[in-house]
Amino acid sequence: MIKFFRHIRQQLLTENKLSKYLFYAIGEIILVVIGILIALSLNNWNEERKLNKLENSTLYALIGEFESNKNSLQECLAILKEDRMFADSIRMQLGPNKPTLSIDKMNDWFGEIGATTRCEISTDILEDVRSSGNLKIISRADIRRDIGKWTTNLQELQREEDDWAREFSAEFYPYTYKWMSWDDVDKIYYGDDPKYFKSKFEFDPRIMLQEFEFSNIMSIHYWRMKRVRERTEKLLKQTEKALELIKTELKEGL
Repeated sequence: MIKFFRHIRQQLLTENKLSKYLFYAIGEIILVVIGILIALSLNNWNEERKLNKLENSTLYALIGEFESNKNSLQECLAILKEDRMFADSIRMQLGPNKPTLSIDKMNDWFGEIGATTRCEISTDILEDVRSSGNLKIISRADIRRDIGKWTTNLQELQREEDDWAREFSAEFYPYTYKWMSWDDVDKIYYGDDPKYFKSKFEFDPRIMLQEFEFSNIMSIHYWRMKRVRERTEKLLKQTEKALELIKTELKEGL
């Protein structure tokens, strides 16, 4: 093809047809420019196709992680709801009058609230997406913005969980050591496991429920539980919102 065009140019020059030669040269330049533009368009199309494919794979990976976190958050809320129910039962027994519940019932209730709750939230995929720079390829700004809000809500929940666990270890547990046996609690809570056995000391742990100091400690414990529940609910809503946006984007892209 190149030889063909060269032959035409030489023929025009030999025949001294300068005007035709110039017209031909301009046409050849236009063809070259068109060819370059077509090549650039194909290259841009190919790059855009690769980016779209990478964006979709990123969004699908985030969906998987968010779905898993959604299930974890729902499980945490169920546990917190149950813990609050037992905490409510204990708080109803607080006061100067002798509690009406049995020692075994009290130990059973304390077995239910005898630990703080921490949601197992996975961020491996999201952190990988951030570190690789792939978060920037998500075309919808509202999805990127909601993922940022999700991260902020997660940090708020984790700080609240940390504060709760720290106060529980510093205040709740040390105070109960003076009044009750966690061996008795474990014996009831873990049933027939031979590794757990009742305390050999004689005491009435229900007296603790008549103490003003423990009433305050229990109120703080209950308040912390409430705050963790609220942060968990907030993160769950943000998770559901992010999932809805991502799924909508993938559906519209089909």
